[in-house]
Amino acid sequence: MNNKDIFLTENQLTSILVGSMIGSSVLTLPADVIKDAQQDGWISCIFGLIYPIYMIFIANYLYKKFPKENILVLSKKCFGKIIGTILNFIFISFFLLILTEAASGIANLLKIYMIFFLDKNKILITILLPAAFVAYKGIKPLGKANEIIFYLTLVSFFIPIVALKEGMMINVMPVFGSGVVNMIKSTKETALAYSGMEILFLIYPFLEENKSLKKCGLMSLLITGSVYTWFTFITIYYLGIDIVPKFIWPVVTVTEALTLPIINSFRYVFIVMWTLIMIKIISNYYYSFTFGLNEIIKKVQRKDFIIIMYPIIFYISSKYENTIIRGAFASKLIPIYVLFNLSYVSLTALLISINNRKILIKK
Repeated sequence: MNNKDIFLTENQLTSILVGSMIGSSVLTLPADVIKDAQQDGWISCIFGLIYPIYMIFIANYLYKKFPKENILVLSKKCFGKIIGTILNFIFISFFLLILTEAASGIANLLKIYMIFFLDKNKILITILLPAAFVAYKGIKPLGKANEIIFYLTLVSFFIPIVALKEGMMINVMPVFGSGVVNMIKSTKETALAYSGMEILFLIYPFLEENKSLKKCGLMSLLITGSVYTWFTFITIYYLGIDIVPKFIWPVVTVTEALTLPIINSFRYVFIVMWTLIMIKIISNYYYSFTFGLNEIIKKVQRKDFIIIMYPIIFYISSKYENTIIRGAFASKLIPIYVLFNLSYVSLTALLISINNRKILIKK
């Protein structure tokens, strides 16, 4: 990687990390966390940061030891070629899962709220094409796209603020009333929402030299954690814990609190912005999955995998059916992946700390 054009700035890496964590789960998270934490669901969003923070410190450790080698390369050195390849394939298949889940999620949202006259498959094709194009162009264009879309859609994070006038403080009271145990139980939902930080283990070698990976990671968590906590708080504050579960995407309902003379419902503006955010997250996962495939199967170029995998990604995305079935499937499978990813990166880091000298020799 001697070409300066393929390196990411700190801001671009931070934007990619934010863009890989903030997705459709933001819109449904309030309904998920109140199952256990009730009115304290927004506090669980803060507790859930423990998982991505841990992942950042593991990634930072690997980055300091081997700044030019990602987790896929290091795992083969630690576990051997055969076992390492199997573990690597399981790791990158996680990106395929959340890629297709995200694509299906935004397609369902658009069909219900905006373009109900179009077939879901046509919506999927429209969404996946720009995402595939950005992923095809490479890591630097991906970083720039994440950076630009973040600033373009920044206003969407503040749209629900108008609900402060309509909600009631009693809806979030008493604070800590649900009990610490219940808030901790609900962190399983928030940990799933923060999944996406795993992309850091693939792309940290692209960070410009002498830049701080830890700074990028923690800044991305500050932004992401603030968004998740804010959206969950305002949704509970506006709707109350009895009303929130009645909506599939309760956050979208909160955006309807904003009305302007020219715009009948600000919900549509919010959904358009959120579509851009979802295309961004799909692009990130698309790139990660095909990048990982290229690391495993060297004979096929990453750009070729973008084209080869397109019909497969489209097919899987179309099979999730409705939002409820998709959510139930993801809630069962993603926790397994989260546990695997946690064990995978932790064990790799442990083996490196024990056999650091031997691994250095293999380089």
